[in-house]
Amino acid sequence: MSTAILKNEEKKALVPQLRFKGFEGEWKEILLEDFAKRGSGHTPNKSYSEYYNGDINWISLTDSKKLDNGYIEFTNTKISQLGLDNSSAVLHPAGSVLLSRDAGVGKSAVMKKSMAVSQHFIVWTTKENVSSNWFLYNVLQILKPEFERIAIGSTIKTIGLPYFKKLKITAPSFHEQQKIASFLSVVDEKIQQLSRKNELLAQYKKGVIQQLFSGALRFKDANGADYPDWEEKKFGEVASKKSSNISANKIEENFGDFIIYGASGVLKKVDFYKEENDYISIVKDGAGVGRLLYCKGKSSVLGTMEIISPKQSIDTYFLYCLLSNIDFSKYVTGSTIPHIYFKDYSNEVCGIPSLPEQKKIAAFLSGIDAKIAHTGQQMAKSQRFKKGLLQQLFV
Repeated sequence: MSTAILKNEEKKALVPQLRFKGFEGEWKEILLEDFAKRGSGHTPNKSYSEYYNGDINWISLTDSKKLDNGYIEFTNTKISQLGLDNSSAVLHPAGSVLLSRDAGVGKSAVMKKSMAVSQHFIVWTTKENVSSNWFLYNVLQILKPEFERIAIGSTIKTIGLPYFKKLKITAPSFHEQQKIASFLSVVDEKIQQLSRKNELLAQYKKGVIQQLFSGALRFKDANGADYPDWEEKKFGEVASKKSSNISANKIEENFGDFIIYGASGVLKKVDFYKEENDYISIVKDGAGVGRLLYCKGKSSVLGTMEIISPKQSIDTYFLYCLLSNIDFSKYVTGSTIPHIYFKDYSNEVCGIPSLPEQKKIAAFLSGIDAKIAHTGQQMAKSQRFKKGLLQQLFV
């Protein structure tokens, strides 16, 4: 923590717990619409192709993932000047703060360029010497849980515009806003760097897997000699499948020392386990169909997942990497609830190296996975640190 920040000895109304030197007095409560100018979005008529494929950045729902960085610089869709002129769309200035009303309710970001937006977003343009855009961005981040709570709708939840007309925030002087925003930007930059590093490592691993399993990249033995040629086998010849009958409802009150995995990873710990050795689990249906997890021994999985284990002379981690190279989309069935079946993808023909080469491949790729996991842990730690700062630097 910077030595420029002082801890208040006494908590007062509208005064943060942590504060920079030189700033005194209470923060002021103000309507958000008085703090920054609210703007709306619009979608040009899609019947006119000439309204699209222009050079004006236009933010739509397909860009929601881009908001995770805290800023947005490029969009998936661009509209033309004609599309802008013949619709209610507005070109908002660079530095404006974007807020999603639905489909990712409460996500926010600062626009690095001037952009137009769809009707799913609200844009806040800051006022000179009144409001700082990055300060406002952090205020909206703090309010995200509240936005999610008050959003209504059965299929797509949304926040009605009348809510924002009454929404109040607390803010200090413009100069204190800038100081807070500048300090937090250093933390944000660190998080973004770690996020980018994770993405690059994941891309690198994917590329290496493709080269390894296409034969473009081969390891050599300890003497520098080539390993034997790979054998082509059906996946079902090197792996077996079994199901789980564990229901999430039945283990709600069960606690212990053994991990049970769900579709997104570790679900909880219980007082029993079903699998003695390491194995791979795969989500067999639903939104995450085909998602893989490498599971450590003395653990279990929910019934929504299947257990894939290696047969004799197959390394478990190599098998996990082999599965990672299979395109499961071609095996998905079902229009309402997607599903994959082992009987289908077990016929996938794969190249299988000797066990010593398998182990070398597994060791190399597990090393990359360890770096990805470490970076993810660093990122989570930085995010927790920022969350703690937000709680203390803001009222």
